[in-house]
Amino acid sequence: MISILFTLATLVVCISQVIAGPETAIAPPPVGTFGHTAALSGNTVFIQGGSTTKGTFSDASYAIILDKDGSLNNATWLDTSKLSAFTLRNFGAAVATDNTMIICGTQDGAQGTGMTCDQLDTRWYNVSRIAPAKVPNRYGMAATYQKTSDGIKAYLTGGQNSTKQDVGTTDIVTMKTSTSSSAQWSKGQDLADMMPGAQRKFATATWVDSPLNGVVLVAGIHSNVISQPLTPVIVYDASNATWSTV
Repeated sequence: MISILFTLATLVVCISQVIAGPETAIAPPPVGTFGHTAALSGNTVFIQGGSTTKGTFSDASYAIILDKDGSLNNATWLDTSKLSAFTLRNFGAAVATDNTMIICGTQDGAQGTGMTCDQLDTRWYNVSRIAPAKVPNRYGMAATYQKTSDGIKAYLTGGQNSTKQDVGTTDIVTMKTSTSSSAQWSKGQDLADMMPGAQRKFATATWVDSPLNGVVLVAGIHSNVISQPLTPVIVYDASNATWSTV
């Protein structure tokens, strides 16, 4: 009986390794990181980067395969750090579609003047690096997305730059429905910045189709009003690239 149980246990381990692939391993939930990114693509949650409790950038990379009903009841955690090859990032921004994901923002603990991003094909786990022209690099951006006929249009707004100034820049990147196409950016200077005094970092953003007819809601604080209990929500009207407050 012991021999049979040992054989079954060995078989289970082998099957798990085959399913996970040669460079992945079933793992416990990640611990000791903050400022990481997380995005849902299909039935998988991708968690990337962040910082350790010692303040160093983390190369942590996990994929959480959700249960069939989308719950965590029987979810599988995979350690994908050897597969991901992502740039180490802290307080970046992540946006995903059904089969494509981008992570943008500060890299390697240093702030440059230009944004860099990693684009991932979530079906084949191929990573390519993006350096969009004239898009300012920053961290703590709010990110959300809109589904269009051309693909997914991601909005990256706000954040803080290398001189520790909160910015009101909004950049848009379109991820085509075909994963063979690279992301296409709209230049930040061609879009409307936030209203004066409304710049903010570490905010949240949500795309609303109705009843506001296609807007991005951005909520959160910025350094100039950090003592206030509630900062006005600002609204980006995507149809005419204008901002207003709520």
